[in-house]
Amino acid sequence: TPDAIPSSSTTPDVVSSSHGIMLSRPSPVKSHPSPDKSTSQPPSKRKRSQPSPVKSSATNEKRKRPTAEECKHVVSALGKIHPDVVKENQKRREGFIDRKKKKKQKTNKKQANCTPVTDAVISTMLSQNTTAANQNRAFAGLKEAFPGGWEEVATADTSLIEDAIRVAGLAKIRAERMQNMLQIVKEERGEANFEYLQNFTSTDAIQKELSRFKGMGPKTISCVCLFALGIPEFPVDTHVLRISQKLGWVSASTSREAAYEYLNDVVPDEHKLDLHCLLVTHGKWCYNCAANGKPQFKPKEKWTCPLIGMKSGKKDIKPKVKVEKQVKVKKEEVKHRA
Repeated sequence: TPDAIPSSSTTPDVVSSSHGIMLSRPSPVKSHPSPDKSTSQPPSKRKRSQPSPVKSSATNEKRKRPTAEECKHVVSALGKIHPDVVKENQKRREGFIDRKKKKKQKTNKKQANCTPVTDAVISTMLSQNTTAANQNRAFAGLKEAFPGGWEEVATADTSLIEDAIRVAGLAKIRAERMQNMLQIVKEERGEANFEYLQNFTSTDAIQKELSRFKGMGPKTISCVCLFALGIPEFPVDTHVLRISQKLGWVSASTSREAAYEYLNDVVPDEHKLDLHCLLVTHGKWCYNCAANGKPQFKPKEKWTCPLIGMKSGKKDIKPKVKVEKQVKVKKEEVKHRA
């Protein structure tokens, strides 16, 4: 079988000599372009197009958002619209301070069914994939059905727990996980509660301890740290993620888990509690920030979202609500003069 015919670019030219003999002219050697100066130099002397590691890290630090200034502004602006959230958080802070004082005084008096950490763990588990209203109803039903506290829940018939929390949905799964957690802790520590977490000195240790239980994901654990233990954490739920994407703090494709890792590192500790709670509340009430422009609750008063125009950061940090008010005033003044 003959070999494949070479392409025209490689076929030797055929010429005739003076003696009538057909000779083949060798293929011409392909010419290569002159080497570029940047590539002809040894690797060590070539110019690098990328910035040095020091400059790169400094640039990334400047680009990190939200900045402390943005966080402060958002807390201030949303706090004026949702003052109840700020008041509630102030009560939480006072409660944390009071608890620390009692701990320093080493008061061993235990109040019956006073288990704030355990309450937060169970309540946060009930908040998964349901509304706040159903979460609260389920938790209240649980407390009413088991007046003996978490010790009673740990030994109760699982079907009774399901009945108490059915309004939150996924009753069977929640009841089994909840009871399993309490039974494990009871066996290991002698009491069916999570109050021992107050003695942990490391956030990592708390996260590691809670993550071994089914149903305790990063968001749930973060909420327990923030609301039950007073540890500065920044949980990211669906409202926080959506608004953070709108503001350009994270990209539209960022997952909730990735957003938590990033924002928990960037948001200053002093703003984490208020910023989280205000974003969650605002996401439920604001037409501009709610999912599909349909808030869960209708605002009692008419107001313009102060977050409009903040996507680019510092340049648009002032809320447009002030500009709109000024325009309205000017129009009214013109009418009055006319």
